[in-house]
Amino acid sequence: MNKVINGKSPKIIGITGGIGCGKTVATNALKAAGYCIVDADEISRELFMRGSDGERTLCSAFPQAQSNGTLDRGKLRALIATDEAARKKLNGVTHPEIIHEIKHRIQNTDATTVILSAPLLFESGLDAVCDKTICIVCSLESQTERVMRRDGIGESDARAMIAAQMPDEKRRDRSDIIVSSDMPQSEFEKLVLQTVKQTENSI
Repeated sequence: MNKVINGKSPKIIGITGGIGCGKTVATNALKAAGYCIVDADEISRELFMRGSDGERTLCSAFPQAQSNGTLDRGKLRALIATDEAARKKLNGVTHPEIIHEIKHRIQNTDATTVILSAPLLFESGLDAVCDKTICIVCSLESQTERVMRRDGIGESDARAMIAAQMPDEKRRDRSDIIVSSDMPQSEFEKLVLQTVKQTENSI
């Protein structure tokens, strides 16, 4: 699947983690350090942005999440947080397009190392394209507080969003490396960079 560069394929390091665990902070630190980032969340936003064919597809699939003929993303988030069938339906609509674009970008990179950032790395099967996987974790208390602050929601809604994802234990078990973000941000960023450099050297 990977593009061959000078006789070698790029090293692919997957980074994942539950909502509010610090995956975005880790990815941003790696981007600032010069790493090639392929971010599933960014690709999703591009493919399903306002006014796109992707958004119209979601409107058709989830009419209950429409507002004045456009997709109400808050309604959609609330729906998939509490309705497993709706969550599976959403993944069925979005994952094939996102995975196709991720593979396209990896195939066309000139980088020797690619950081594949994906919250649903294992659920989507994208771990299969990775040489190593890193899971970002934190305490449930920190995770809940971060989600509440980020989305401006109450504790019960934040915990519902967390509970709707793959349990942290399963994500940990399937990852090659675990990194905790329960520390000052500057220390966490340094730890992520150090971990990725060590991982690169081990591949």
